[in-house]
Amino acid sequence: MKLLIIQLCLLATVWSQTGVGRLQEVFAWKQMTYDIGGTMVLEDRFSGDDLTGTRNKRASQYDDNIYFDDQRPIWQADPIDQTEAPAVNPNDEVGRFYVKYNNIPMGTEKVGNRLFITIPRRRHGIPATLNYIDLSTRARSPSLSPYPDMRSSRSLISVYRTRADSCGRLWMVDTGALEIPNNVMYLQPPSIVVYDLNTDRQILRYSLKSTDLPATNTPTGLPSITIDLHNGDCADAYAYIPDLVTYGVIVYSLRQNDSWRHSHNYYSFMPTAGNLRIAGQSFQWNDGVFSLALGEARADGCRPVFFHPMVSSQEFSVSSCELQSRQTNSSAYSLVGDRGPTSQSTMHELHPATSVMFFAEVGRNALSCWNVNTPLNPQSVEVLASDEDKISYPADLHVTGDEVWIIANKLPRFIYSRLNPNEYNFFVYKANVQELISGTRCAGEQTSPGSSHSYYPRNFRRS
Repeated sequence: MKLLIIQLCLLATVWSQTGVGRLQEVFAWKQMTYDIGGTMVLEDRFSGDDLTGTRNKRASQYDDNIYFDDQRPIWQADPIDQTEAPAVNPNDEVGRFYVKYNNIPMGTEKVGNRLFITIPRRRHGIPATLNYIDLSTRARSPSLSPYPDMRSSRSLISVYRTRADSCGRLWMVDTGALEIPNNVMYLQPPSIVVYDLNTDRQILRYSLKSTDLPATNTPTGLPSITIDLHNGDCADAYAYIPDLVTYGVIVYSLRQNDSWRHSHNYYSFMPTAGNLRIAGQSFQWNDGVFSLALGEARADGCRPVFFHPMVSSQEFSVSSCELQSRQTNSSAYSLVGDRGPTSQSTMHELHPATSVMFFAEVGRNALSCWNVNTPLNPQSVEVLASDEDKISYPADLHVTGDEVWIIANKLPRFIYSRLNPNEYNFFVYKANVQELISGTRCAGEQTSPGSSHSYYPRNFRRS
């Protein structure tokens, strides 16, 4: 027994030192499993009756939405003609509580001692779209626990990524859509959902307005959310939601409890960047605006909001004060620069203390950086870590304190081919910011964002 304990400790040490370059592997999975109320869910199963904490499974208005029986209610913003849609035949997966292969982690965010992991419902058999891991675990491949619990989590249909604010709140967009290929089901209105992390209770659900959603399929293109506390006021928060399908940004004001939409050509994709080769798959995508990252606030309270389409190598910006205005001023938008060929990126985020922006680059299977005090061009971008297998499709990137956290999931292989369930497919990494950028071109002269040396687009101004 003593020998076994020593071996397990040695194995845990090896796991803690595994990584890519300066990125340290935190977790890795061949396939995702669940710990639901102390019950381990490790294999496909049809029923979740004994895992919900109640025998009245069908009492909730959301139950049929999650279990997808033939009588499910379907929300529709507009009539949808599905007469030509092929019948869904996922090998009897309709109605399944858990289909192991279908659980593809997309978002990750560290908040305190918890790591939140999202699994959007792109197929049947996803027990919970919002989950967490207690970071005190020593397992390399820990099971996910539904957040806040199995029963409560069933009010959420599909969440791609979360973001916590400094007021102890976890924000997300519930798309309300079950994204079965060729047969998307819109089960409830897309909504902004907020949890109080101190009580683990849902404190807000705001349904987006019809004017926020120009097309029926817009809900499927809401990949992320960025939270801006105006002057640090918890009651005066704004949420910025990119729309990669119909190319716009939705803005929500907590104080006004209202939302509006901005449109601009810069939100669209770059046609010359549409050819991708990731995880051994070659394909074309046309994803538009995908990620918005906040710069440091200036004396007038406005801050630059950096953004990019996923299918693009260019970075743009607009003032937060412009977004918070209901009027779109096209001249307020600026091209910041170009990262260079094959630099298509999902998420990006700024580390304020160093003025360094980090990018999750799907085009190069990489983590890269750029110091915002310098002009943006290929020479100012540094690739910090790259691996065609272990950082294949970095789906989310999050900066918390002095750490960068990343999740990679080989998504294109799941979509266009088959994942190998006998090899590690999903990875979570972290790294210290200063250690990451030490000795790189990103660790340049550190100046305050408001100084004369700081690089800001010429059109940055208050509305």
